[in-house]
Amino acid sequence: MNNQKINKLVAEQIMGWKVKKAMDGVTEYYDNGSFCEGKWVEDLGLREKDNVDVFKPSERIQDAWLVVQKFQYHKVEMDAGHYYCTLANDGPFFDGDSETAPMAICLAALKTVGVEVD
Repeated sequence: MNNQKINKLVAEQIMGWKVKKAMDGVTEYYDNGSFCEGKWVEDLGLREKDNVDVFKPSERIQDAWLVVQKFQYHKVEMDAGHYYCTLANDGPFFDGDSETAPMAICLAALKTVGVEVD
């Protein structure tokens, strides 16, 4: 599963945001006002700094931290250059690990709603 799909799943399943289409019929955005990343971003040649409102929790720590804040318990650690994240609410603990902290957070978060990313 690519980062774009992971980001969209996190937005919908964890953040509870709904996808809407702009009046152009192509551009997608979430009902919180941030943009879904998509081909249109690359097609328009926009750079990352031009798209600060694109929600990318699997890549940007500021977006991943919004995800962490949805949980009562959270722990993010690094060991030997690898990141580990544990998340929980009123139930079992779910773990995710990756080479980056944002992706480890997303993987753990998605496990809380039964989505396994391979």
